[in-house]
Amino acid sequence: MTLQRKLLRAMLALIALAALAGVATIFVPATDFMGRIALTLVAAAIAIAVALPASSRLDHERTRPAGLALLGAVVPAFLLILLAIWVGLFGFSRWEWYFAGTAGHYVVCAGAALAALSLARKPDNRLAGGVALLSAALCFGFGVLGIWVEVLGITGFDILAQLWGTAWLIFWCGIIIAACLFGLGKHAAPWRWLGVVASLLALAMGLWGIWNKLSDPPMWFLQALFVGIAVGVCNVLNTLDFKGFQRYVALGTMAMVLASFAFATYLNITTVGFRGADFEQDFAARLLAASCIISVCGLLAIVIFLAANRRALVTHSGAIKEIKAVRITCPRCATKCDAHVGASRCTGCGLIFLLDLAEPRCIKCEYNLLDLKSDRCPECGTPVIESMPKSSALRA
Repeated sequence: MTLQRKLLRAMLALIALAALAGVATIFVPATDFMGRIALTLVAAAIAIAVALPASSRLDHERTRPAGLALLGAVVPAFLLILLAIWVGLFGFSRWEWYFAGTAGHYVVCAGAALAALSLARKPDNRLAGGVALLSAALCFGFGVLGIWVEVLGITGFDILAQLWGTAWLIFWCGIIIAACLFGLGKHAAPWRWLGVVASLLALAMGLWGIWNKLSDPPMWFLQALFVGIAVGVCNVLNTLDFKGFQRYVALGTMAMVLASFAFATYLNITTVGFRGADFEQDFAARLLAASCIISVCGLLAIVIFLAANRRALVTHSGAIKEIKAVRITCPRCATKCDAHVGASRCTGCGLIFLLDLAEPRCIKCEYNLLDLKSDRCPECGTPVIESMPKSSALRA
């Protein structure tokens, strides 16, 4: 039995036990104790569910680092949840919320850190991934201080707001900077550095305002943030290698992002930081809302394109680019002729051939199956026959 099947059976068993424990809380006097057992079993089942995809990656050298990182992130989260469930049983009921808050904050930051690590594995995005990883780590550190500062004897809403404000300001400014640095080694876009500088200025102004409790309108802070967001989104869209209709959608989304930036800039300056603005009556505010809606819809379409393109045929790789023609026998007149890649004609009867070549790729993990002698993908074990595209996909 494989490790994945063992984990799946353990998860199902834990879910069944959690159901029994939940029912027992209704009929057994020790309701609190049985409830904690039920929550523990549910948490264990969820942890195994998350560990399942990680375990499948441990068998292959290429995906092993990602699997180890995911498993390494699951363990602290599970331990924090266990502490949140059981610490109250020993008289530390207040600490339940501390551990629960830490667990939730850890899950968010760990998810961002794993995405940053995946991004940093690509040579063109190492700097972007490193910046995103650093921002996630700093966000987690300041957030944990905001959760536990009361235990250290420091109380007051101001210090909590300052710590949490610092945490999320660093996080989002780091994400914006990473977006501006996306594809740094692939495309030379000098205007990307405008977004980096603007984001750093927004971070500096935001931190100064948070820790000095400034009450002035944050007009220049918002403006720097708008510049960073606009440049970061446009840089990512410009870097993505889209063709045809997808490229037009990306360009249209970039245009709407820039339109949103223009309307936001106008409102920010005319209202001195969106102070006292009547958004229901202001026509520019309506234009801003409309452009933002279209931009979000365009970005959702881009995400769909990226998911669909993961299984697209690779027709221009180095392994097949030297192939210009294929020797075939005409199925109509049996004339032997060279069919060129693209459109060609039979020299005997004039039958038109439409020929395209593509690398065989695993439908699950995108592993290159060219020259493979086995009937299964060596990376994930998916049968090769499942990776054969449908006839409709060949003409897509």
